Amino acid sequence: MKETAILDETCIIKDVTDRFTQLVAAINQKDVAAWETFYSRDEFASAVAGEAFFATRSDWVEAITANFSMRDSQCLELTDVQVLPLSPDMALLTSQERVDMLLHGGQAIISSHTFTMIWKKGSDGWRIIHSHESWMDDSAK
Repeated sequence: MKETAILDETCIIKDVTDRFTQLVAAINQKDVAAWETFYSRDEFASAVAGEAFFATRSDWVEAITANFSMRDSQCLELTDVQVLPLSPDMALLTSQERVDMLLHGGQAIISSHTFTMIWKKGSDGWRIIHSHESWMDDSAK
């Protein structure tokens, strides 16, 4: 029975990491339609970006849509990803990234970025129910 629990934990880590990697690809493509599919429609709890709190999925999608529209390009490069299975259908993901963005006006922004996410597995697979992201502007250093 212990081997089954280890196998389940390994599968959860792999599945959530794979989904997160797909999310990062959508972010790098500035593809809001793809990006938003990673957030639960039925069980969205909240999202936090810097100091901004979003209690509804629609407000969160609206904010990200606006953010993506201001950028010519963005490249989020993963430097560390950790997944901690909390139960058979819940996992905590933390990550660190380097982000390079180019805004429409030509301003380049380089930042260190982190995510903390709660992923939940439902009938439609693994989806984010809560996310928090923080960043530090490295281009000002």
